Amino acid sequence: MLTNRTSRILEAAIQSFINTGEPVSSGWLFREHDFGIRPAMIRHELELLSDAGYLEQPHHSSGRVPTDLGYEFFANHFIGANEARVSVGKLVRLLEKSAFSEFFGEISEDLGLAGAAKAEKNTYKGGIENLVGNFDWETPQEIKSVVLDFSALEEKMAKLANSFFSGDEPRIFVGKKSPVTKSECLSVIFGGYESGNKKVSIVAIGPKRMDYKKAINMFKGLSRK
Repeated sequence: MLTNRTSRILEAAIQSFINTGEPVSSGWLFREHDFGIRPAMIRHELELLSDAGYLEQPHHSSGRVPTDLGYEFFANHFIGANEARVSVGKLVRLLEKSAFSEFFGEISEDLGLAGAAKAEKNTYKGGIENLVGNFDWETPQEIKSVVLDFSALEEKMAKLANSFFSGDEPRIFVGKKSPVTKSECLSVIFGGYESGNKKVSIVAIGPKRMDYKKAINMFKGLSRK
């Protein structure tokens, strides 16, 4: 169980890495945030977070970057938080009309994510162009793995559609834990919704450095509607 201060340090480190893609140091955290402790103590907190599996250090002299466990902690913070409500009226109307191409066009343009929806016996998907275009690719193999995952979504969604309705909150899967993707560089958000008299299962797929707050608030907004 992390203390409040340790959680704040972890969240600040992960948000910085999402924003910049650069490893985060204790000195940077000290300059940019007021945790009430000196850099040496922040460094100690980062070491504890690394020992617990939330952060890792790519090189001995570098700063820290999030692990999959760290991303999960960060994303789940927004699932449980009482955030300001976002406007999802247009998305709700598109779902009600089963206008899934336009629906994924909206979330892909806004968030840079790809997605898929399962409604009755049909599966719809879109947004792969924005996902590929906005990704910070490290190797060509990463692009190939993401495209293969996207092409296999229909089969995966058909097998898992009923599991989307296990609760009211969206669910997060990072890296290898995702049941619908194999790529280690992706995060996946699941949501299940009632639209009229039918159930709609939705998956949003993005890089681990996605805007979790905005994406999760969108899913929560759909759930409230």
